[in-house]
Amino acid sequence: MTGNTLREELMNRVTAVQHRLRENHWVGLVISTEASFVYFTGLRFDALWSSAARSLLAVIPSEGPLQLVLPAFVAEEAVASWGDATIWRYDALSDAAVPQVVGVINQLPPGLVAFEIGHESRVGLTLKEWDCLVAAISVDRIVDGQNLIWDLRMRKSPDEIERIRLASRASADAFRTGYTGQLSGKTERDVARVLASTAIAAGADRTGWVAMTSGPGSYGRFVGAPRDRTIMLGDMVWADLGVIADGYWSDYCRAAVVSGPTLRQVEMQSAVVDATNAGILVARAGNAASDVARAVQSRLKELGVASIGFGRLGHGIGLNATEPPSVATWDDTVLEAGMVITIEPAIVDESGLFCAEQVLVITDGVAEVLSVAPTELTVVI
Repeated sequence: MTGNTLREELMNRVTAVQHRLRENHWVGLVISTEASFVYFTGLRFDALWSSAARSLLAVIPSEGPLQLVLPAFVAEEAVASWGDATIWRYDALSDAAVPQVVGVINQLPPGLVAFEIGHESRVGLTLKEWDCLVAAISVDRIVDGQNLIWDLRMRKSPDEIERIRLASRASADAFRTGYTGQLSGKTERDVARVLASTAIAAGADRTGWVAMTSGPGSYGRFVGAPRDRTIMLGDMVWADLGVIADGYWSDYCRAAVVSGPTLRQVEMQSAVVDATNAGILVARAGNAASDVARAVQSRLKELGVASIGFGRLGHGIGLNATEPPSVATWDDTVLEAGMVITIEPAIVDESGLFCAEQVLVITDGVAEVLSVAPTELTVVI
């Protein structure tokens, strides 16, 4: 995407928010989380978000230019990208951003101000900063603006989808390389390092995580970190990769079996792939996320197996590793073209952890699957 095209897309996002603010009779929206800050401003200060020493905020007024509250030493970069924005600089560390944000809000007309305090979000301020902010502007002015934000962010632009596609392809390369040759005698950490380094070599900027487990008695560790455990003959090696390309996530898992899978393992993997595909067939514009979940559950029941319970069977994905909508029977969000979701029923028993998570783009027809790594259990030695 060229600079001018990106600038136009960012301006369209800000304009869309301003329209919704006026519809709700709110005077502004305060952005304080990394993903939403990047979404609306395009500014990437990854190092600063890695600690709680400083806060970066954007205030989108219902009328008028974008307001940015930033440490002074990154302000000039923001000016280069947003020459028409008002930049509020601060130099100190503790609580330094709060007076600036209060100053921005005090310049808005009287009325309600929206914050990121709703579902699947965290206020990107320390508790002390938040308490000071609330005391300064009055709790009566604060409303939850998270649904407004998700309403925009759930639908991805072609450029956003391309970044998720890149991250997903990097994961596929990682599984292809990491699940090749001899794994027996190596540790989970050894394999995880290969997966992570290959993903980066294949175009990812970084890995957000490598969740990994192996061996009997350990297959319930579906979010566990890699261990120093040595992989042995007959072990299933299962990994879930969270990979990031230009800020956008891919998240899916694959597995290998040292010396090859047993008949039981082949049957269980086939069942979970079958159930995942049942959801993919229903995952199209006009159907609800709950319809996808029910299709997966129905197929699992027909096959006589049950997914482990972690609250849902998939989720949206984008600048966050998980976003709305949830692929769950309780989420009736209607799917629209451009949404990106995962489907991930999983089965755990004494023989392994079986999951063939897929990342897919919703279209008006058959969904496009971005997680192109094969779903069969890979044979390694």
